[in-house]
This record gives sequence, structure tokens and C-alpha cells, in this order.
Amino acid sequence: MATVPAASQLKYRVVKCSSEDPEYPVSELLASSPQTRGWQTARYCEYPQEIGLEFDTPVHLRQVKFLSHQTKIATKIELFTAMPPTPEDGEPSTYDTVPFKRLGYLSLDSNERSQFQARELKTVAFA
Repeated sequence: MATVPAASQLKYRVVKCSSEDPEYPVSELLASSPQTRGWQTARYCEYPQEIGLEFDTPVHLRQVKFLSHQTKIATKIELFTAMPPTPEDGEPSTYDTVPFKRLGYLSLDSNERSQFQARELKTVAFA
């Protein structure tokens, strides 16, 4: 019986962040450890907020995981994808000029039932 190798975490970089709290910078998304504090928006920011991630090469994502803070909970997370144009397509593109395709969205629980004591982990699987 063949075994499937364990999933690996892909390397990526943050190329867009509409706001961040200095105590919880977007760079926190680049590491995964028990000491990682996570990213938070700036206080009193405008919504919606946007984070753009870029991989070194095209990737086939199988899943994305989101871990929500117990009291600072996003109402809705929308997912988009894009492929950068190839060099044959002409001018180089920037994050703001690449055409994105909306994949869908997910909602998070308000956490009132746990009296804001539990974090929520959501896994989005892609076909």
C-alpha cells in the first residue's frame, strides 16, 4: 500500500497588506509556530481589508487554513486567485494590475456561544 507524503507548507511572501497593527504585523503570517502571534488590522481601519500573497512559482493549492482569534473575528473572508502574465504576454504586471478570479468566501462564527473563549480553525479545500 502506497503512502502519501505529508503535506508541506509552501513558501510565499506578502505583497499587499491594506493595514496592520504594529504589535501584530503582517510578517507574522510568514512563520508558523506556537510563538507566532498572528496578523491584525490597524485599530479603526477601513474595511474590507486585503492581504496579497505571492508564490515563487505557480502552485496547486489543496487547502488553506485560517485560524481566528477568539475575540477579534473576521465576519467574512473572500478568496481570490490569479496567474501572472507570462513574459510573452507583454508588459510586466503588478499586484494591482493582475486580473483576479473570485473563488468564493467563508464565514466565521461570532464566538458568542463560547463567551469568546475559543479560537476557530477553518480549512478550505480546493478541488
